[in-house]
Amino acid sequence: MGLMRSVSITTARELKSLEQSSPWGRRIIIGISGAILIFAPLAYGAVHTWAYFAIGLVTAVASLTMLAWLLYKICAKPQELLIIPYPPLWWLAVGLVILTALQVYAWPEGWVASLSPKAWEIRALGNGYGLADFIPLSLNPYATWLEGLKLWPPVVLFFMLIYTIDNRRKLQGMVGLILAVALFEVFYGFWHFRNHLIWGWKNTYTGSRLCGTFINSNHLATFLTMAILLGFGLFLGLRETAPRLSGAASFREKTRRWSRSEHLEPQLRRYLLLVLLLLLAVGLIFTGSRGGMVALVMGFALMALLIWSRKWRRGHIVIMVVFMGAALLYSLFLGSGPALDRFSDQNQDVRYQAFKGALAIFRQFPIFGSGVGTFGDLFYQYQPASLKNWYFLQTHSDWLQLLAETGLAGFSLVAMGWVVFFSVLTRQWSRRQQGFARGLALGGIAALSAGVFHALMEFPFHIPAISLGFAGIAALTYSAVHYHHQGMEFFSYRTLKLSGNHRIPAALLVLAMMGIQIAFGVRVCYNWMAERGAPTEFNSTRTPPKLAAEDFRQAQRYNPINSKYYLGLAETLAGTASAGGAAAGSENYLKSAIFYAPANWGYRLKMAEFYLGHYQEAPERYIPSALKELKAVVYLFPESGLLHFRLASVLAWTEKYYPGLIPDALRDSQSSHFSEAIRLDPKLKKYLPGVQTKSQ
Repeated sequence: MGLMRSVSITTARELKSLEQSSPWGRRIIIGISGAILIFAPLAYGAVHTWAYFAIGLVTAVASLTMLAWLLYKICAKPQELLIIPYPPLWWLAVGLVILTALQVYAWPEGWVASLSPKAWEIRALGNGYGLADFIPLSLNPYATWLEGLKLWPPVVLFFMLIYTIDNRRKLQGMVGLILAVALFEVFYGFWHFRNHLIWGWKNTYTGSRLCGTFINSNHLATFLTMAILLGFGLFLGLRETAPRLSGAASFREKTRRWSRSEHLEPQLRRYLLLVLLLLLAVGLIFTGSRGGMVALVMGFALMALLIWSRKWRRGHIVIMVVFMGAALLYSLFLGSGPALDRFSDQNQDVRYQAFKGALAIFRQFPIFGSGVGTFGDLFYQYQPASLKNWYFLQTHSDWLQLLAETGLAGFSLVAMGWVVFFSVLTRQWSRRQQGFARGLALGGIAALSAGVFHALMEFPFHIPAISLGFAGIAALTYSAVHYHHQGMEFFSYRTLKLSGNHRIPAALLVLAMMGIQIAFGVRVCYNWMAERGAPTEFNSTRTPPKLAAEDFRQAQRYNPINSKYYLGLAETLAGTASAGGAAAGSENYLKSAIFYAPANWGYRLKMAEFYLGHYQEAPERYIPSALKELKAVVYLFPESGLLHFRLASVLAWTEKYYPGLIPDALRDSQSSHFSEAIRLDPKLKKYLPGVQTKSQ
């Protein structure tokens, strides 16, 4: 142990000299990181394009600056030894980049048919407009790209903070920043608790629950849960830094000394922090998020378990119990009864159906998944008729959605990353003796675990502000478990020592990372310019603008894989579809929309209706094509009575006027579709006078 310790301190001194070589650069990166952690929650959780694209560009520029400085250090003095911290979880970041590339980029059709037969089958539905010589694994490549663009900044933020936090003051300052944002969320939420305004916009999605500047109260709950546990860890850590009184002094002497400022002020600061954390806990209860409250209890339970297992000041467990009891009683005093009453609502059928749908998608796409961001398109295949008025964009379980959209490859990668990271944190925490590091790290471990637990029953990590906050807390926790103060401050990270023989490979690696960041920044710029010209992503705070064909064409030049642009072009040309050229253009754009989102039943329905609208021009071509697309629509949304009714009606019309144009696969099927339509939606029966159904 002595040898390991001396080596650790020697390495730490070398690292310390390196850290002090660029103090202003570190301060700038820390300032940018802090600004991102403030901006993201306040900007509606950064769920809109203008917010997460801005964050993406800022992180790209900041990381490029860091990498350029590292490249300079590598090349400026090639004979000197360069020591840098070993990047944790680098393999997870690389794996996520590779997985995204596998899903987005086009591969030979035969490869896709072998790797993901269900993806090929969906692309082959209808008239086969989803097929080509080269096709992507993802059933919506733009949605996959977009999710990747949202998730990459938290990864970059994690590494930026690890490489720039070099002392306790910065550690404590970043924790204070997160707590300050959380406190603002609670105060702002209570200020607008009745009218639910967020920067002047009326939030109609939250009901009578606290939302702060987040649109969804459950996501505010995740943020508050992590902040409370992190802050409680800081509270425990600060106890160890307060001046101690001599045990030999009399009670009177202890009282006199305790009243002095050097003893009194640290204690007052600690308990003021505890009061602020109590307010955050009350705010969490008023969000009405059952998952958030259970996650908080689970986080405190983990803290108690670790404290008990290491026999570290078990009185802290009593403080936790008292804290949670006080938060509950104070919230009841303020009127949190309606929020707590949500625990009595055991009807979880909607969420249960979403979970079942995610598992069904996984069974169909077991290896690489259906593509990140594709759940909303695919869930209609498994959505029961009782939920026909619901629109599911998310699974309400990040873990199950990860399993469905990335298969075993992505799920195993992320799960392994969490297990490895959690193991490293707990192992390093058990070795820490310094109170500040031990307390803060304990709170960080609990905060991260609570966030992961809440993701079992919600989708917080699809919200950029939550992902960024989680990444920030992960970096702070990783720094805290490696923090030492033994005559000097240092972090006992694993290190990479770059000598002259390793400079060229290291420089090439840094250049490669810079290339990835540049490519990311360029993609963000293109997508942002496309969205500014023709907004297609959902923005609950703004009314969708009316767009012309030229707007979609300009956007399509910047982002040629967004299916919504092709749909917009087809619809804007519909008014002039009487002209042959316009009709052909609309058809081609609809085909492109289907190619880039083949599982979207709405696109195929529009294609079918387009053909039916022009059937007189070429009945032998358009009517069979329309019927094939309608069959694909019913396959993609089998629990829709209206869609079955539409297919059956067109079949009946075709049987009457063009009996020879019905495809063989649809012959003699109209009665079964009428029967299915009535079973799913009995109100449709009144539109079927004299029509014989299969049940009759």
